Amino acid sequence: MDEGRTGMAAARRAFGPGLRRAALAVLAALVLFSAAIAQPYEDNPPPLIDRLTPEVLAAVFPEVDRVEMVADDGPVAAAAYRNGDPVGYVFSTLDVVRAPGYSSTPFDVVAGVDLDGRITGAVVLFHREPYLINDTWRTAQLVKFLSAMAGGEARLGAETALPPGFVAGATISARAMRNAVQESARMVLRFRTEEIVVTEPTIDMINFKPMSVEELVADGALARARITNADLAAALARAGLGDLLPEVPTKGSADGLYADLVVGYANPPKVGRNGVGLEPYDQLINGTAPGTMAIYAGSLGGVYDHRGTRYNNLSNRFALDRLSVSQAGQHYEFTKSDMIPARGRIADLLTLPEGSGFDPMQPWRAELHGTALRPDGRRESFVLAEMDYTLPPHYILHPEPAAAPAWAEPWIEERFEIAVLCVALGVLTAILAFQGAISRRRWLHRYLRLGFLTFTLVWVGWIASAQLSIVHVINYLKAPSEDLDFGFYLAEPLIVILSVYTAISLVLLGRGVFCGWLCPFGALQELLAHLARKLRLPQWNPKERLQRHLWMGKYLSLSAILTLVVVAPEAAIVAEEVEPFKTAITAMFVRGLPYVIYALILLGIGLFTERAFCRFLCPLGGALAILDRLHLVDLLKRRPECGSPCHLCERSCPVKAIERSGKIIMAECFQCLDCQVEYYDDRRCPPLAKARKLQLRQLKQPARNPANVPAETPA
Repeated sequence: MDEGRTGMAAARRAFGPGLRRAALAVLAALVLFSAAIAQPYEDNPPPLIDRLTPEVLAAVFPEVDRVEMVADDGPVAAAAYRNGDPVGYVFSTLDVVRAPGYSSTPFDVVAGVDLDGRITGAVVLFHREPYLINDTWRTAQLVKFLSAMAGGEARLGAETALPPGFVAGATISARAMRNAVQESARMVLRFRTEEIVVTEPTIDMINFKPMSVEELVADGALARARITNADLAAALARAGLGDLLPEVPTKGSADGLYADLVVGYANPPKVGRNGVGLEPYDQLINGTAPGTMAIYAGSLGGVYDHRGTRYNNLSNRFALDRLSVSQAGQHYEFTKSDMIPARGRIADLLTLPEGSGFDPMQPWRAELHGTALRPDGRRESFVLAEMDYTLPPHYILHPEPAAAPAWAEPWIEERFEIAVLCVALGVLTAILAFQGAISRRRWLHRYLRLGFLTFTLVWVGWIASAQLSIVHVINYLKAPSEDLDFGFYLAEPLIVILSVYTAISLVLLGRGVFCGWLCPFGALQELLAHLARKLRLPQWNPKERLQRHLWMGKYLSLSAILTLVVVAPEAAIVAEEVEPFKTAITAMFVRGLPYVIYALILLGIGLFTERAFCRFLCPLGGALAILDRLHLVDLLKRRPECGSPCHLCERSCPVKAIERSGKIIMAECFQCLDCQVEYYDDRRCPPLAKARKLQLRQLKQPARNPANVPAETPA
């Protein structure tokens, strides 16, 4: 505690009253400036009609020539017209669902939906997403992503042409905007159309369009059997009636057509109305008892049809004995009273009452029966053709699938990246657990250290864009006050995993596990510093007293950002750019020139003072350093000689986190293990080197007087 008070007093003396007053003046100016320029767009947006400029309309609903606001109690929307005809609606996610983005501030995406339930286009007008602001490349990716939604379903959870991951580094923002567009479009359309909302699978009795028999067969709505004279002979032979003649004689050669039958479930208007015409179909729907079902049967050619003539005969009980249907062990036959005939064609609707047990959504089979005559005039029935039928799925209305939680989608999409990161964290855990054995082998430590830092930079940072930053910390802290649900915390799988691992390692070992091993920008600085030493660039580190003052920089940057988040959120977005992570890691330097120059300056400084940004300016590092005081375990070994008289570890520490007294300041330590390599090196560590030399002298002495020299073992 005395040491901490001494450090704070030194900091106060270093900054001085004049500098403090200047800093406060700058902070006050920033607050006033941000308050003056802030436009609370999300709280008071312009009317929707004013936002629908010609450029916006061209993007969200092409070829629309007029829009007008809809005056009803439904979700705010403007009706879109083309050549005087209504073709859909234009809406704003801010007006309809007011969905928040990653910044927790609601964004404004204007989009269109046509009357068929398809998105026509989308464009973002306003947002406060931290990984999109001032990033022209990623913003361009977002524009492409939203444009590619055109043609997709207006349903939450529907797939889009481009995945949210297309907007690399801002996947959560892209996913939130996509979901908001889909949900808003559905709400706007449902309120103003006669769409039936089903809660269980239901036959589609709404949709209709004229279709020919051939089109219905191709669509799977009708099953067809074409029977030639040769097929007839084969059917007679299978029935053991090959020596008899069919009751209806054949015409033509063996390839001549004997019968051509189509069957299908008739209640969907695409089948029944196209099959028999409007009036017979209307008789089925409106002139029969509720729940009546029907089988459509139509004969298209040949000399043999499904009707025959005996269904008019009382002696035959008016039975339609040429056609029957079976399903799940039940057999259905039809009589004249079951027929609703078409006009001008041999086609019928064969009705089944509601209590018949027939299930139109399950497979069934139709059989066309033929008859053969024996010499004595007796008729023998046989199966001429069998037709298996299942109503196509798109003739059935299904309840909309429950959309998976928004946070679940990235965990499924990024399962490979999650697996890679978990393996990497397992490797890091093993390195920390067996650091003693690793540190005893200088070459092994060097290769493991450089290899893992390279992985952190290239894969974690540049490929997976999993750079943990102060933005994540702030958003996690803000979420409860913004009434965001638990899913918000789970929306970035890799960041979640890194955050949990960092929190656990912070409590156990301290700040250095993340900052020293898992921060991509920190890895970039250290790898460049390693290159600088190879190039023999001069290295500078401040004296211990000055360094203590410089350490305060990261706490000041953290304090400034947290203050601005509360009093001036717009200025906080600018202040967060003190972290060059977005520029150097997630955007890979594809940003505006000022941001690139700033990041390069920091990296340039790091060539001469290793990890200068991490040590003196990083707000995330400041937050972790504050919490470092909670760590429970000190794995880094020390000896009584450390600091007095030995200063080897102090000199070898690349970030000067070891005091002259030999004590390691864990809040400033990056767990690089360089001091442990020195600790176990019996050629460089003075206590070990002395013990080693003594042991060698003992081995060289004559064996006659071994007891005269006391043995000394390493600590």
